[in-house]
Amino acid sequence: MNTPAAHNDDAEGLSVRPGAASNFPPPPARHRAFGSTLQLLALCPLLAVSDTVVKALGFGALVLVIFPLATLLLAAVRRWLDESIVLPCSLLVTAGLVTAAELFMRAWFHDLGASFGVFLPLLAVNVVVIDQLQTSSADRGTALIRSVRIAVGIALTLIALGLARELVGRGSLLSGAATLFGSWAQQLEIKVFSVDMGFLLALLPPGAFISLGLLIAARNWMARRKSTPP
Repeated sequence: MNTPAAHNDDAEGLSVRPGAASNFPPPPARHRAFGSTLQLLALCPLLAVSDTVVKALGFGALVLVIFPLATLLLAAVRRWLDESIVLPCSLLVTAGLVTAAELFMRAWFHDLGASFGVFLPLLAVNVVVIDQLQTSSADRGTALIRSVRIAVGIALTLIALGLARELVGRGSLLSGAATLFGSWAQQLEIKVFSVDMGFLLALLPPGAFISLGLLIAARNWMARRKSTPP
């Protein structure tokens, strides 16, 4: 017969005390859209730059450079910082990187950089949010690999959205390629149908969220189909 004391001991053995590891088994792993919720969190404010393939390519390249570089710099300086000033320091580092990227775009890709508007400075906030959500105890190599994976996921998603939105909304591909590759790239633009036949909603912000939702649904359907045995 179990005594009340023994029952209490068992209950205490199953309880989770503050600072102690949980005795319960970890929850089962689930397939997440694009592999990480952080990617979706960072992607949402950047949907406005995915209305053409060229803008998506340009912004995706910036993401691939800024995210890993910010992770390395923040990991390098965090060891000398007090916990109370980690967030302000992260803002300063990422704002400096984004400002450098903005000056680079103005010098070499002025028209393309101007089309990004406020969303290029907003990238600094995204980097800080992702850095704060990642485990601070992770080593530098793990944090760098995770940042690269998130950046690649964001870049590929932007390019996929750019392809779909430009094709449906403008009836073209690589419109404005000269702003990224130079004047010779004007011949790369492909006209599929007339602009008047395009679907305007695809170019507007609501169209970006609808396109993202369809992309996530397609990805989840394919993942579920692969995981289901024949």
